[in-house]
Amino acid sequence: MDIRLLSEEDFTPLYNAFKIAFTNNAVAFQPSNEEFDHRLHFKLFLDRSISAGSYDGEEMTGFILHTAGIYQGIPTAYNGGTGVLPGFRNQKTAENIYEYLIPKIQQKFLARILLEVVETNKNAIALYEKIGFTFKRRFKCYKQLNPFKMESRIAIEEGSIADVNFNFNDFEPSFIDSSDHLKKGNEKVIVSKDGDTITGYVIFQPHLARISQLAVDRIHRQNGVGEALLSHLQNLVDRPLTIMNIPEDEFGFDKFLNRCGFENQVNQYEMELII
Repeated sequence: MDIRLLSEEDFTPLYNAFKIAFTNNAVAFQPSNEEFDHRLHFKLFLDRSISAGSYDGEEMTGFILHTAGIYQGIPTAYNGGTGVLPGFRNQKTAENIYEYLIPKIQQKFLARILLEVVETNKNAIALYEKIGFTFKRRFKCYKQLNPFKMESRIAIEEGSIADVNFNFNDFEPSFIDSSDHLKKGNEKVIVSKDGDTITGYVIFQPHLARISQLAVDRIHRQNGVGEALLSHLQNLVDRPLTIMNIPEDEFGFDKFLNRCGFENQVNQYEMELII
């Protein structure tokens, strides 16, 4: 097995390996070439200096994708994807890649690695535990199966990340949807207003109909602001809305999402490895 850092030339073999590795994944994800490019470079912000692939000859047989940033005040590497081709599983492929990568991550003065794993993926959980990862939080992931209609006089308009008051949030999002990470990107934003005052916002990826953050100012809650934002967003995209990684103890947010036609379909564990 040959293991090496990813390069720009690895995009096509990585894309092909990703699709094969995730064919029968608990959360089906078969992105187009363009969607995969966006995921790597405009959502994850792939750091090739701490991301690697395993090879059998010229064939990529496995990969681990990382980015890095300050999260919760801690220099953190974030695993945005681990995959191994079916014919190369149970051969310690992912373990060997991490054995290769961890010294390189440490050289970047990063203190830990974070990732999320679907709670029903027992094999992956066992693998991460063997490597040394421990559990931190349990997340709930939702899909809007029953869109709703709402007539509202609440003003909704396009905004920018500079308009967002991240203090509206009641909980700390996962790394990939954290405030500092979103500030690096170009995701779309809509805001609700009361006169000139912004009362709520949604940050989202329109091509996936995926919500990265949704929050309303506490003093403007219970007035239909959140519902108005979601109703407006429904009209902007052409597929069911999704929102990922809501902490399981956010009961009020869960009730709000259920009221707006969302169902909790998948749960994930956030896991951490101190290095």
